Amino acid sequence: MAGRNTYISQGVASEQNLIESLIIESLKIYGQNVFYIPRTQVAKDEILGEDPLSKFEHAFPIEMYFENVDNLGGQGPFIQKFGLFNELSATLVVARSRWQELVGQHGNTFVPARPNEGDLIYFPLTKGLFEIKFVQHQDPFYQLGKLYTFKMEVELFQYASEKIDTGVADIDKFEELKTFSADPAVTENMFVDSITITNVGKGYATAPLMTFSGGTPSTPATATCTIDSEGRINAVNITNVGNGYNAIPTIVIDAPPSGAGNVQAAATATIKLNVDKQGGYADNLELETERQPTTNEKVAWSEDNPFGEF
Repeated sequence: MAGRNTYISQGVASEQNLIESLIIESLKIYGQNVFYIPRTQVAKDEILGEDPLSKFEHAFPIEMYFENVDNLGGQGPFIQKFGLFNELSATLVVARSRWQELVGQHGNTFVPARPNEGDLIYFPLTKGLFEIKFVQHQDPFYQLGKLYTFKMEVELFQYASEKIDTGVADIDKFEELKTFSADPAVTENMFVDSITITNVGKGYATAPLMTFSGGTPSTPATATCTIDSEGRINAVNITNVGNGYNAIPTIVIDAPPSGAGNVQAAATATIKLNVDKQGGYADNLELETERQPTTNEKVAWSEDNPFGEF
């Protein structure tokens, strides 16, 4: 019967540790010092899978090896229908244990325990900012029964008005160089879209007070709730969605009277971009209001009449 030789070990811990140590030492000798920048989700669109208001708030120094020893890959600068486009790519290798030690343990990645697609890598030597497009989890494949590295396919980062505030000046200046508008209302003009009760609580004699904290709004949101006969929250009503939020606020619900079995309720909120109030780039509501018909006109543009028909 054919099979693996059971007398030859395929994964002794001491040998695995030796291979891992050699890889880490090689990366420190032949690799480059870079910064790993995780992406922070703010208001992810669950349908499209995008978050146009995501931001970058942390930068972790770590060593990585560039497999592109001759030059960066990609087509380089070329003209397309939208203008000049610079496509550069590279393959980076990082030790799993080093990534967990310097980045993963802080819990800043959306998907834990590995580098995430969409996160950034800053290369100080060329002052280049790259975005992770794909992460190879099993290359090389289980040497001595263990995985030692992550291999990442990266491309030159295409800035899309994300907020960059990592505390590293060379990285943060990308926002100043690439942004299309200095108006903070473009990226910090969100309102409370919904409230989800995560714990209905128990033992409330009257409907508890709900307050919102955080998110630095220009107008804070407000909400009320109702309770059932057993003192549990059974409905929530947003009385004011607020405006100017730049982060998801925390909802605080007052505790019920002290007593056996009484439980404090809890809730979470979601926020959404106000598309009718973004500086000069989305004036839907303003244009609709200004184009209402005068006494001599019989045509108006509105949501119900988008083409201005009679």
